[in-house]
Amino acid sequence: MSRRVGRRVVGRGHGRPVSALGAAMCAVAAAAGAVALPGIAAAQDSPPYVFAQGTKAVQGAVTSGDAAELKAGETYRSSIEAGVKGTGLGGGSGAKGAAGTRYYRVDLDGSSDTYVSAVAVPKVGADVKVAFNDSISVTLQDQQGNRCDSEVAAFRSAEYPRPIAATAERVVREGGGRCQDAGTYYVVVARKTAPDSTRERWDLELSVSSEPTLKSPPATTGPGAWSSASPRPPAGIPSERPGGTGFNDARSLRQGVWKDRIRPGQTLFYRVPLDWGQQLFTEAELGTSAGDAQRKGFVPSALNVTLYNPARTPVTSKDASYGGEPSVAALDSLPPVAYENRYLSQADEAGVRFAGWYYLKVSLTPEMKGTFGNKESGVTLRLTVHGEAASAPAYVRDPGAFQVTDADRAAAENGSAQGGGSSLPSAGGQDSGQTGQGGSVRTNRMTVVGIAGIGTGSVLVLGLGVWTYVARRRSPAGW
Repeated sequence: MSRRVGRRVVGRGHGRPVSALGAAMCAVAAAAGAVALPGIAAAQDSPPYVFAQGTKAVQGAVTSGDAAELKAGETYRSSIEAGVKGTGLGGGSGAKGAAGTRYYRVDLDGSSDTYVSAVAVPKVGADVKVAFNDSISVTLQDQQGNRCDSEVAAFRSAEYPRPIAATAERVVREGGGRCQDAGTYYVVVARKTAPDSTRERWDLELSVSSEPTLKSPPATTGPGAWSSASPRPPAGIPSERPGGTGFNDARSLRQGVWKDRIRPGQTLFYRVPLDWGQQLFTEAELGTSAGDAQRKGFVPSALNVTLYNPARTPVTSKDASYGGEPSVAALDSLPPVAYENRYLSQADEAGVRFAGWYYLKVSLTPEMKGTFGNKESGVTLRLTVHGEAASAPAYVRDPGAFQVTDADRAAAENGSAQGGGSSLPSAGGQDSGQTGQGGSVRTNRMTVVGIAGIGTGSVLVLGLGVWTYVARRRSPAGW
């Protein structure tokens, strides 16, 4: 049984004269910050999330008749206002023309499986509040209003702002019924907001990925038995690899033991290449800080770990509480990556249906601040990639993001935050990004950000050029 129809809920699952240098750098900053995309928050109000390079701005429509087109292989930046007040989860498609509901359009062929992802990026800060059932939903429907698929991502018990993602899919299969034909389909993104939540506009990152059909008709049932036994986690001294702010600058990891630092309210992203026939086993340990053991306190759901597949579909999630001693969140065992997994009835098992980059989102609740202080905590990731890579299914064309390439393996080996030919658009650059909750991770968590068409490189080069020009004017000849 596939997950094509119905609603899936995901929870557990930011007076003196001015010197020549100062004036010049202010001019650079003003030039970068003066441009704002329509309907999208300005740079100083933007959330700490690095958007994909080359991201295109798109406005969601109030009705389907005005919906802008989203194309496969592209990533878009949009926004959505607060939805209808209420405590229930979003219903998927939303009321036509209702606040908090936006329409987009996709043109699909009659053979490829398609995945439409929406990453909701709320602002962060002590004055921003979200509730248990605050959510974002993505629904894919045909021109007659028939629902192909819908997914809801909510904050659930971890009630603090952080990126959440949901994906709607169109899977083509023999005898599949609705949503099988080529034509125009509508993407409906809806936001549900509780009465006590703050109502800031959320940024959205929208992406459409297309998985080609197979040369021969695929099996329409799931694979047989598989081993759910977890191997012993890797041991040894952990190596440091700082996480990213989102899917686009997620730090690449391979099997091994990795460490990072995380603050209350912060979310970090990592990615692991997983090939056909391989299983991923993940443990995330929240370490102690000096003096924590002497404090009388306990924080439920202190650490949250969520796994996403290459289509940015949430696969599985786990929490760990904290009471002053080390605590571990271990993700449930999942079957080896296989094309036929998409026909399994369990949503988490069906999620490991293709090879590619799998993403780990690690979040630490702000409640840690009140109980154990506003300080960084150590987090250790123990990753096991079990099994040898198997042969890929025979796609009719290059599967794009749904494969593991030599470049991906090299990126995982050297720990780059981007690179690897099969990943979705990488971080930084035009129309994108802010420094993360911990800054960017390319070198030392600092990023120079391009705003509304001023590329990262342009701002950086311009700034360095001004600095060099002024420095040369102040320096003796021959410097």
